Amino acid sequence: MEYLRHNCGVSAIYRFDGDSVLEYLYWSLVSLNHRGHHSYGIVTYDGDFHSLKDLGLISDIPIDKIASMTRQLTGNVGIGHVRYATSGEYSKFNLALDAQPIIVGDDIKLCLAYNGNIVNVNSLRRYLSNAGYTFRGSSDAEVLALMILHWLNKGYSIMDSVKNVMEMVDGAYSVVALLNDGTLIFFRDPYGIRPLVYGFSNDESMLMVASESVALNTNGIRDFKVVEPGFLYIFSEGRNETVKIANCPGEYLCSFEFAYFARPDSRFNGKYVCEVRQDLGRKLAIRYSGIASRVDCVVPVPQTAVDAAYGFHEVSGKPLQQLIVRDRYVKQRAFILFPEDRRIILQHKYNILFDRLCGKKIALIDDSIVRGDTLKTLVSTLRESGVSEIHVFVTFPKIIGPCFYGIDMATFQELAAFNKSDEELCKFIGADSVNYQTIEDFIDCISSKNVCLGCLTLNYPTNYAMKLSRLAMNLALKGVNIKGRITEEFDGDFYG
Repeated sequence: MEYLRHNCGVSAIYRFDGDSVLEYLYWSLVSLNHRGHHSYGIVTYDGDFHSLKDLGLISDIPIDKIASMTRQLTGNVGIGHVRYATSGEYSKFNLALDAQPIIVGDDIKLCLAYNGNIVNVNSLRRYLSNAGYTFRGSSDAEVLALMILHWLNKGYSIMDSVKNVMEMVDGAYSVVALLNDGTLIFFRDPYGIRPLVYGFSNDESMLMVASESVALNTNGIRDFKVVEPGFLYIFSEGRNETVKIANCPGEYLCSFEFAYFARPDSRFNGKYVCEVRQDLGRKLAIRYSGIASRVDCVVPVPQTAVDAAYGFHEVSGKPLQQLIVRDRYVKQRAFILFPEDRRIILQHKYNILFDRLCGKKIALIDDSIVRGDTLKTLVSTLRESGVSEIHVFVTFPKIIGPCFYGIDMATFQELAAFNKSDEELCKFIGADSVNYQTIEDFIDCISSKNVCLGCLTLNYPTNYAMKLSRLAMNLALKGVNIKGRITEEFDGDFYG
């Protein structure tokens, strides 16, 4: 799998027994670190906000420092975040400035962290500017936080403020937030595009919210519930409310969570992600049985394709051989900004067991093809090692459109498969064949039709994303190059 940014991982904890939340927040964010390498942040509350934010991996904090941090980050309620930048600027200054959780406001203060992307961010930024607000950073998280604060400042209740925001914001947002009276709130957009779950400890002394179930599991919480799309959850001393804020047109959980983003030990729709990926591999072996019967062995691209390769091996009967090894200490992928940097990283990220491949026909299993950089490099190197045939099997269907909801594949032009036939794509990659999962088989494996397939079908769940998609695709087909993210390059009037 090639390098992809995706935004982000969130966590929130409320301890009803009054004890510190820091250690639990730390471990939850460590378990979610795969969702964001650019920066991390923790904010706790004990009558005032206490904040820690920095660039890089939260797992790089020495474990012996956590105890001393407890004396600084005091409080029985807190929220945390790990981030990949899919909005805003990439300089280290801006990455530090845009690190979440973000705190806005004066008399009323709001601390917010979220996973997703705001599609109509430019219209909202203009709306807030006209209302007298200024911006410290460049990310859409600040815009979302100020939108909530705007309505709170006008005297609206938490419920009505969030309701107004849901009516105005187009995009994906799974939010955890703290008010400066100690109230914890969390909610998902009405389409439920980004994941969010919650659960209680066995003695019910602690509530925990997170992007994935694994963050709850690592803190001893086994049972969890899904945060319902369009619902607001409010917790404070003596208050526990769940309110339906907006009608849910149907859940559209990001389909890429199953193929790549989520940890294999997280659960969606009652299945562990690793089980879904094994099923995806089995489906490929069945769908393309003729090609599968020709290969000598099954080789996964590490790491998210390993489970799928096992399923492919089970059905095809071909031996599974992990002949490509990824160097897990090459972490610079979080700061790849330019193609030349990406090329250098790819040269050092993987090592191939060359003398085990000469003359073989292989089934190369990958989770997806976005830009095609990694796969093209690997196929070229495998050819040099003497592999006689390379048949690529892709667990995720063919990506033909950008994502507007939190994955940094932001333009049509950067997508390897956009406006290319299968034959042209195969030639571009250098393989003997490229065999995609069908959308029907993918949906069957994940056991749900309630997913966003916008990048596969160009049918996006939200209105403004559809509008931008059509505009950007027409320009791309005319050869017009869009340099930045589509959501940040166009300033359409969302309010009509």
